[in-house]
Amino acid sequence: MITVDVQFMLYLALLPDLNMGKKTITIEINEGATFGELLKELVEKYGPSLSKEIYDPQRQTLRDMVMVTINGQLLHTLNGLNTVLQQGDRVIFVPLVMGG
Repeated sequence: MITVDVQFMLYLALLPDLNMGKKTITIEINEGATFGELLKELVEKYGPSLSKEIYDPQRQTLRDMVMVTINGQLLHTLNGLNTVLQQGDRVIFVPLVMGG
């Protein structure tokens, strides 16, 4: 098993299912796990309000309005959902905000 730190930015951190009171949570996953497996674990663990904001069940991927970095690198510049996570990785979810 390995641990990765996960942080939800802006309004994602305020979702009721998270109810963590922390800026960062540490998740334990299997060694060799991918970001896609972490995403499924988070959706299962933190429930419908998180799932609604970050996960598209029909496409089985992130919603278009969420950006993810792993150790400061954009997920889409790595290997996407197939990016293998390492011990101590820092995963940050940032909702894209629009307005005028």
